[in-house]
Order: sequence, then C-alpha cells, then structure tokens
Amino acid sequence: MKLRLPAILVAVVAGLALADSSVVALALPPIRVDLGSSINGLAAVIGVYVLVLGLALYPSALLSRHFGAAQTGALGFAILAIASVGCAVSDSLTTLLVFRGLQALGGAAGVLAAFDLLDPGDAEGKEERHLWIAAAVFGTAAGPAVGGILTQALDWRAIFWVQVPIGIAGAIACTQIRIPQPTHHASPFKWRPLISLGLLAGALAAVLFTLVLQLVAGWSVEPIVAALAVSVLPVSAIATSRYTKIPTAPSAALGCGMVGVGTLCLIFVPGAGVLWTVPAQALAGIGMGLALPALNGGLLLEKTTADAARLLTARHIGIFVALLILAPIVNNQLTAATTAGQEQGVAALLDSNIPPLSKLGIAPALAKPSASTAPREAIRTALDAKATSFSGNDRVAFDAFAKRTDETVVAAANRAFRPAYIVAGLMAIIAALLLCGGAELGMFARYRLPAAAAGLVTLLIYVGIFLVLAPAAVKIGDPCKPRQLPAASGLTGLAQANILNSLDKKACTNGSSREALVIALGSPAAAEQYKAKYGADPGSVSSLLGDQISGFLGGLGGALK
Repeated sequence: MKLRLPAILVAVVAGLALADSSVVALALPPIRVDLGSSINGLAAVIGVYVLVLGLALYPSALLSRHFGAAQTGALGFAILAIASVGCAVSDSLTTLLVFRGLQALGGAAGVLAAFDLLDPGDAEGKEERHLWIAAAVFGTAAGPAVGGILTQALDWRAIFWVQVPIGIAGAIACTQIRIPQPTHHASPFKWRPLISLGLLAGALAAVLFTLVLQLVAGWSVEPIVAALAVSVLPVSAIATSRYTKIPTAPSAALGCGMVGVGTLCLIFVPGAGVLWTVPAQALAGIGMGLALPALNGGLLLEKTTADAARLLTARHIGIFVALLILAPIVNNQLTAATTAGQEQGVAALLDSNIPPLSKLGIAPALAKPSASTAPREAIRTALDAKATSFSGNDRVAFDAFAKRTDETVVAAANRAFRPAYIVAGLMAIIAALLLCGGAELGMFARYRLPAAAAGLVTLLIYVGIFLVLAPAAVKIGDPCKPRQLPAASGLTGLAQANILNSLDKKACTNGSSREALVIALGSPAAAEQYKAKYGADPGSVSSLLGDQISGFLGGLGGALK
C-alpha cells in the first residue's frame, strides 16, 4: 500500500508532540540564562508539558469518540501551533509555562486522534499503523538533533517557531483522512508492566534531561555536539528494536536492566570527554530498544484508543514523577558543587607557583560565578586573557594552574549530576525487578543471574576507569593548622607568606576556609553570603593588604637587623 501524504503529516506532528522532551531538552541551558530560571524552573518547562498531556489523554479520547478523530485531531494540532507562538514570544518563565500547558492540551488531543487516524481499519492499513509506532520511536531519536541544530543556528525560541507550520500542516491533514468508527474498549489491565513502563519512561527522560545539562552547562559543549552525543541513546534503541528476536517478557526485563546499568555508568565518567558517555548511552539505548517495544504493544496491548491513552498516560506520569524528584536534587547539588568548585579553584590558585602579585588579578575570575550558559568556557576565556602576560617558567606555572582549574570545574559539574543518574538508574532497575517478579520468563529465567553479573562487570569497568583517570580533587586545607606555602623567593615571596598566613588566621577565627574568605572578598554579594553563613564580616581586600603591608615592613625591618 502506498502511504498517503496526510497520514505521513499526521504521524510527523504526533511524533513531534510525543518527542517534546527530547526536542526541548537542548533549549534548557539558554532558557536558564535568558529567562533567569533555576534548575527547578527548567524541569517545569518539560514537567508541565508531560503532566498536562498525561492528564488530558483520557478526556481527549472521549472528545475523539463523540466528535470524531479527524475533528479532534485538527483542533488539537491547531491549538499546538497557536500555543507554540506563545512559547516562542514568552519573556518570562511563567508565561512560557502557561503556553507549554496549552501546547500539551493540543498535543494530547492530536496524539489520541492520530492513533485512530493511522488505523484505516483494513488489511492494507497495516502500513499506516506502522507510522504510529515510527512517530514515537523516530521522533524521540530525531528530537535531540533537531533541538541542537535549531539552538546552535538560531536560538531556543526557534524550536517553538518551527512547530507552528508543522502543527498547522498536521491540523489540515487530519481533515483529509476518513476512517471507520474506532473501538474504544480497553484491553485487560496489567499493573506490573504498566508501572514498569512509567518507571522506564521516567528514567529515560531523566537521563536526557541530566545529560544535556551536564554537557552544555557543565562541560560547555556546543549544542549541536551535545545533540549528536545524546542521540546515541535513541539511535541505539532503534537499531536494536529492528533486529531483536527475544520474546516480550525477557526482552522487557533485560532491557530495563540494561537501561539501569547504562545510566549508573554515567556516574563514573572520568572527565569532560563526550566519548566517555557513548558506551554507557549505547548500553542504555540497547536496553530501551529491547524494553519499550516489548512493553508498549507487547506485554501491554495497544489495540484501541483507550489502550493508547492508558499507555501514554503511564509514560508521561512516569516522566513527570522523575522530574519532580530530580529537579530539586540537581538544583541543590549544583549549588553545593558550584561553591565547592569555586573554593577548589581558589585553592589551586593560592597554592600555585604563579608570581604572588599576579594572583590578585586572577582571583576575581574564579571567585565570581558566571551567568553564562557555559561557566567552564567563561572561566577558560578569562584565564586565556590572563595567560598572555606570562612567559618562561611563570607561563609554565600558569598553564599548570589553568589545567588544574579546568579539571576542578568539570569535577564539580560531574558531582552535581551524579545523584540524578543514581535515581534514574534505580528507577529502571526497579522496573526490571517488577517484570522479573511478574512475567513468565520461561527458558530465559536461567539467564537472569548471568545478565545481572554482566551488568555488574560493566559497571565495575566504568568504576575502574574512573579511579585510574579521574584527577584527584584539590584539597581544602585547614586554616587553623600549619601548611606548606607555595615556592616564591625574595620580597614578593615574603609578602605572599604574610598574606596567606593572615588569610589563614582570619579564616580560622571565622570558622571558614581561607578560600571561602577570598571568594567573600571578591564582591559585596559574596561578602553578604559569607556573613550569613559564618556570622562574621570578611572585611575587605584593602584592609587585609593594609595590615599585611604593615606586617611585611615590620618583618622586613627585623630581617635587615
């Protein structure tokens, strides 16, 4: 049967609505800066959409039953297009979230209608029914690449502008398709695979959300490169789903387990190399390719509109719950990791062999958090500008410090996202355990322990690589204990020793690290944060240097005698 153009258009728009999380994910870092959003706000950009869509699916099925799939689909995709305009012109996070909810209402109506419209009801209609499956799978695969290209070439608003003509085309296409009256009676309810489907969908969305933020905001990877990187997971899933011969029950259980192991492997990425994420993503993607088809349409039948609504609701509620759990965790961890990373960067500076007086000009670049989408790149740029003023041994010392600082920034970002991977990985593993406990695995049951052992070995390989290659953390010394001072001779060395000793003495009195004290001296806002945390005024650079100049001159006079 030759596929009809209206059916193809309907499948494309339905795929766009279902793949929204993967498309919008690449826009999250620039939205964070442009609209002044927190991590919780970024999670809401996706969370509002999936929650509203999940809750609107059953009402949309009722609308489709009473008014017809063509009319419901046309209305839904038209609303999606109109709401996309609102998203594109939003100048605040609140406005964006309102229109995201409206997008979801339209998407729910359009997606449920598409399920019926892509089932003409005759033997030849099987080809168009395949479009429904392709809409979800290929849409998810293409989502990161589309989002990354648009964000890189234009900006995050382009992602929503592009949806306007696509939504309109889908609305028109819906009116061109005629189908028999569909069946709306649901298949038997199976709670174990349904919960597993929700957990798996939540885990996959959490991985995508976390990995995009880690690559773009943490590692300063270009959006298009990040898009290609995170496409490894869905592309691996597509390749696997086309060739698997494993029966549905063991395929679903094994796949969920592989997603869990692959996600946990991302905890132990040793640095900022994108390639380190590829094997872990490929493993999770293979698991996705095994599990999703086995659950969606396998263990969980998808023969009627009611079936489709039930499965899609489970998937989207799972995604919402995952984001609801992860957003505050990532937000808190990112704040703590940023603070720790700043202190470690300052520690690397103070302990370096850079000429003492030059350190005063470098410290502000480390002490002030950047409002950029890419803090790592902002620090690199600031340090590159400073590098031109050094030569000879001083340049060698500066380059060593810059490398150490970059490692510190990356390590801080990686620490911030580890809890999110732990939660996502456990969600997928729980899904696998539910399936192992409730599914008939037959002859494949004997492979449960070998499969678990293989997963553990894979995880241990990542742990071993991490232990060997990950740079050691910069240690924050105790200011109340004597410590070795950086090498420096002459009068500047003596001045540096006096300043560092004074920092230690004041930090010890205040109950802070000397690095936290240096950061507090960088700006009034940092000073207020220091005072609120430690209950002591950090003072100012001028007062500190004034005291040390006096001490230095006194010490110099004593030495001359």
